[in-house]
Amino acid sequence: MKLKGKYSQKYTLDKEQKELVVDVELKQIDGLMKPGQNVWYGVATANGKTIDHKDLSHCVNAESMAERIGLEIIEAWKTRAKKEGKSFRLKRK
Repeated sequence: MKLKGKYSQKYTLDKEQKELVVDVELKQIDGLMKPGQNVWYGVATANGKTIDHKDLSHCVNAESMAERIGLEIIEAWKTRAKKEGKSFRLKRK
């Protein structure tokens, strides 16, 4: 079980170089817990902004969750850039 995870990917949008950084941290639930409730929950940020994801409430590996969220964000950006007629390219790490 990994409590902290980070995923970063450099990309270009219309020849302007940018970087996506996703950080996920697992935290313990404070107070009383319900029967069957997970002890850990995830908190994620993408480029410094807090994001919600449906699987953060029950994730157990922050590293794999950060990668999963990062790949979902990149796919969404790719489709949006294509619709808007912009150039979107991923860079090697």
